Amino acid sequence: MKIIAIVGSPRKGGNCDTLVNQFIDKVDGDVDLYYLNDLDMNYCDACLSCQKGECIKDDDLNKLTTEMLDADYLIFSTPIWFGEMSAQAKTFVDRFYQVAQNPDKSFEGMKVINIVTQANPADLFNKYADNWKILPYGHLGMEVVDTVIAKTGPSKGDKKVLAEAIEKLEKLAENI
Repeated sequence: MKIIAIVGSPRKGGNCDTLVNQFIDKVDGDVDLYYLNDLDMNYCDACLSCQKGECIKDDDLNKLTTEMLDADYLIFSTPIWFGEMSAQAKTFVDRFYQVAQNPDKSFEGMKVINIVTQANPADLFNKYADNWKILPYGHLGMEVVDTVIAKTGPSKGDKKVLAEAIEKLEKLAENI
């Protein structure tokens, strides 16, 4: 089983990083871990060259998106900042456009586990993350297995604060 794990937060050792690594430690499969902040990423220009072939962007996201075509699972993590996913995570997701526009490429059947962290203690962003089942994932034929939302407050990588989310992720990892 091939798994692509994405850390969409620039904070190494932070909550997204900690949760993704807890999941990876428990899962049985071939895992490739990517820190978006460490990649050479360019924005999608909607130039539509992908409709006729490959994306013209010569960057790490083009290579990563191509690698994802063979993946069984996507583990996608992002913090919620000002009500949205991080800029790094959004840039990554926007580059799915090259798959959506190219009839020779597909993420159909890929399973997704979302890991979302937020400082807000309320269930304020659950609906926002739940909508990803429709766009981008549903539109691309991907199946969201689960979305784990960790309400962390101002902590950074504190496993006591993350305990509930860690427990959920470990169970998910053992069942795939």
